Amino acid sequence: MASAILKLFRGVCLICLCILGIAAIVALLELVAAPALLKATGCWSAEILPGVNCGDGWVHRAMEIVLDLPFLFVMAVIFAAFPTISPPGREFMLLLYLFDVILILALAYPVLRLLAWKRARRSQ
Repeated sequence: MASAILKLFRGVCLICLCILGIAAIVALLELVAAPALLKATGCWSAEILPGVNCGDGWVHRAMEIVLDLPFLFVMAVIFAAFPTISPPGREFMLLLYLFDVILILALAYPVLRLLAWKRARRSQ
């Protein structure tokens, strides 16, 4: 039972690491070719806060989330490290807390793999 829970936890951590990897790739793409990327997707950059707007509909919202992944991870760390007197709306803060959890789980995955590798090496 405990090993099944550990496998599930490792799987969740791996998914979070993949999300973080996608965010890193998107950040590099936005850094190198932001205008071409925005033109290809039909999205535009927000004026006040960093972010991307793509319009209405599920497909456009999904593109916004993928293109905003780097900004969301950065804002999640900033809002967690430096709380403000008047935080943004509750839904936005819950989204940032979710990204904090994803970041922590993503960083925990390599540690779990290292511990599993050391335990397997010791048992041989």
